Amino acid sequence: MASLPQPPDDLELKNIIDKLAQFVARNGPEFEQMTKNKQKDNPQFGFLFGGTHFNYYQYRVTTEQIIQKQQVQKANNSDYVQGKMQQLKTLEQELQKKTLSVAEQIKQSEANLQAHEKAITHQQQADIEAAIGIRRSEKVKAAAADCGIDLVELDAVLTPLRNSCTKDNIQNAKSWVLVNIVDSPTSGFLSAYLINRIYTQILRLKLDFILRTS
Repeated sequence: MASLPQPPDDLELKNIIDKLAQFVARNGPEFEQMTKNKQKDNPQFGFLFGGTHFNYYQYRVTTEQIIQKQQVQKANNSDYVQGKMQQLKTLEQELQKKTLSVAEQIKQSEANLQAHEKAITHQQQADIEAAIGIRRSEKVKAAAADCGIDLVELDAVLTPLRNSCTKDNIQNAKSWVLVNIVDSPTSGFLSAYLINRIYTQILRLKLDFILRTS
């Protein structure tokens, strides 16, 4: 009887393989191909191209597919569905709390700038705010480039979530985060990116008000 493929000794690599296997089992071969394209130059993902631990990766994908089929069957049970809905509600509440926390930080920063803004004209205010917004965006773009993150891809994942917190939108966002946010630099980038998105929305409202009242 053949023995089961053994996982890598490196726990970080094992976690990457296990998580990716879950997403591929759930989202299909297209998700695997997308990851191959993105990580083709990353030796840590050599198992995707037949390298070491390829057999363990295939075994984990097959196992996850079986598990997810069983979970689909369980979904017919009303108690199971209610439990999942409660988990989704909890996740939405956590996302709302984090958004409010970031907004409060920005609000505090804006309060510190008010004393300086009183001494300049409306047009000067508009110029300064626009320059700050451009600089913040440039920093986010530079951080994305340093981390190898595609901002267009990230926007495509988060924009639907901002418009509607559906189960699919939340799952897609979670999948993207788990695949791409893998260390401290990428975590720092994601925080800066989210803060910049909120700041940009506030900035647009401020600029509109300044231009309408100038």
